[in-house]
Amino acid sequence: MKYKLTILILCLGIFASSQIIEWSPITKLHKNDFQGKIPDNTINHAGTAYNIGYEILPNSIWTGNMKIRTYATFNTSESWLNEAFYTDDILNHEQKHFDIAQIFAYKLQHLINKEIKSSKDFNAKFEMINKLIGDECISFQRKYDAETDHGTIADVQKKYDQDIRQLLEENRKHK
Repeated sequence: MKYKLTILILCLGIFASSQIIEWSPITKLHKNDFQGKIPDNTINHAGTAYNIGYEILPNSIWTGNMKIRTYATFNTSESWLNEAFYTDDILNHEQKHFDIAQIFAYKLQHLINKEIKSSKDFNAKFEMINKLIGDECISFQRKYDAETDHGTIADVQKKYDQDIRQLLEENRKHK
């Protein structure tokens, strides 16, 4: 029985970790990554569930500075895709939502690096910085959907593809 429990726990751990994809410049979303239930009464063809997360890294023993790493994640069990309307263009549009989340993870990292040096700074400033970047990200995501009409206006989508690629590169350099 002990071995069965260990195997079950291991399988649950693998299953749980497979529901989250951390953003990477070489990892692209695939159709099968969208495993969530399509919401009732939606007019959209897909939905991307993303998060901007952070982890506090061990303090440097030499400087005592607080180190924090930020990242964007994609939740496969909450992201959905209506296969009846699937196209590579829709997948590209949803990938860009994930890329936008990473842009704002980079922006959050930049502000953290600038403003937070100690646990005192973290306690005083992190919540405000996190909310500021989160609100900017949501605003940008909404503008992106509105201006591209959820990726259906090809020339506007193409322009956003270029802009997002450039923003990723610029913000990666400044993290």
